[in-house]
Amino acid sequence: MRFLVIDRGGTIELPPAEGKALFTRARDWAKEMMDKGVIETGYALAGEMASMMIYNVSSHEELDDVLQDYPLSNYSIFEIYPLSDAMHSFEKAAQNFEQRKPQAA
Repeated sequence: MRFLVIDRGGTIELPPAEGKALFTRARDWAKEMMDKGVIETGYALAGEMASMMIYNVSSHEELDDVLQDYPLSNYSIFEIYPLSDAMHSFEKAAQNFEQRKPQAA
């Protein structure tokens, strides 16, 4: 199951050394999750203190577990969107249009 997770954290008020350590842990954690295939891709959102990542997990519960382990989770506001294959969706939509009955004018 794939999920788009947008982290719109906001301002983090920490002493510089603590902030650097926190973001270094977050970077290392994200790299580990990418190496394991749990995170397929990730991007920072330009001009914002925000990021988006695509998670590939087996269940909602696994996603919840992973997000709770994220070093920035206490500072995060997550937007979570389940994803489906776009080609499948296009095909299904095309089939639905094909089955529609013409509307009377």
